[in-house]
Amino acid sequence: MILRTFAAALCLGTAACATPWATSPLASAPEQVDGVARTVLAQLNVAGIGMARIEDGRVVWMDFWGEQAEGVPVGPQTAFNVASVAKTVLAETTYRIADRTDLDLDDPIAAYYEHPELSKDARYAKLTPRILLSHQAGLLNWADSYDDGKLAFIDEPGNGQVHYSGAGITIVMRYLEARYGKTYPELVDEYLFNPLGIAEIAVGREDWLEGRVAGPVDATGKRYAPFTNDRSGALILMGAYNPADNLYATVPGYARLLVALIKADDLSPEMQQERSTLLSRSDSALGYVCVATPEDCPDPLGYGPGWTLFGEPDRMILNHSGNDFGEHAQVYFSPETREGLVLFMNGGDAFELGLQLLEATDPDLLMARHYRALFDQMAAQAE
Repeated sequence: MILRTFAAALCLGTAACATPWATSPLASAPEQVDGVARTVLAQLNVAGIGMARIEDGRVVWMDFWGEQAEGVPVGPQTAFNVASVAKTVLAETTYRIADRTDLDLDDPIAAYYEHPELSKDARYAKLTPRILLSHQAGLLNWADSYDDGKLAFIDEPGNGQVHYSGAGITIVMRYLEARYGKTYPELVDEYLFNPLGIAEIAVGREDWLEGRVAGPVDATGKRYAPFTNDRSGALILMGAYNPADNLYATVPGYARLLVALIKADDLSPEMQQERSTLLSRSDSALGYVCVATPEDCPDPLGYGPGWTLFGEPDRMILNHSGNDFGEHAQVYFSPETREGLVLFMNGGDAFELGLQLLEATDPDLLMARHYRALFDQMAAQAE
């Protein structure tokens, strides 16, 4: 049974609907989005969906469908594991540290942090926060991506070629911790969450999440316990944190963050420009080569320092997705048009299903047309 509860009803008595960043009363999803959400929820591999739409710098609707656990409906209280969307929090924290201290995005990582597997390679000296945040460090995603289980350079750092790497993001975190003598959660609170009044986002497992986390659902429909890290059933430990994965956020919590990023009162114009500057792209990596018709291809298409950039004639879309064995997420915002979207799902192998929701929300979004053409090509090749 589809369990859909209107946001207005769910928010009664909670902070989510009483805050000035949301319209009042908060609307539910438009009919076309609701229809697609119901269809998506009927799929075996999706248990729950939460969405929030931002227009003109304000949340205009928020809605929820399905369950966070057996018999427990998804709602504004639900914290989703949003996987790689975690990288946006590291990026936004780094920008603000750079704005308020002597940190420069081009400072050498090696000056403060020696990586046990990489630092003896001469190429390590070239690594900077800018290079690592834009995924042009020449590293594979994680150490287990290598046959011997050890990180190693596969390309020259800073050459403008995308090699998506969660390990590279972790190096930025270790560098910041070493340079400032504080843990990553402390830095996030000091420079990002506390100044912006952000709550209900956690960079790792914290006490307040207990009883509120959506359980992962894999591609076969198998449900897992909250905080499950992978198909083995291993659990994320209390206090563990990762700047590249396993961010926990409610839909209202991350929507508040996007609204703050659009407002941008706390970030210098120079750093805002840095965030939207293309630094790396690829002519071969899946997802970074547009196979749509030329008029439907975003330009630019690639990475700035921390966000994927999808250029359109009248707006730049700053996006990040999260895809893991049991969850999918899409977040984006446009500084020019002051719009954005939060889409969280506890469902594995759900990228294309999430794409359907993007298309229903914003049919003109070139990012969605880019991915639709890619999925169509992959389906044709599989025949």
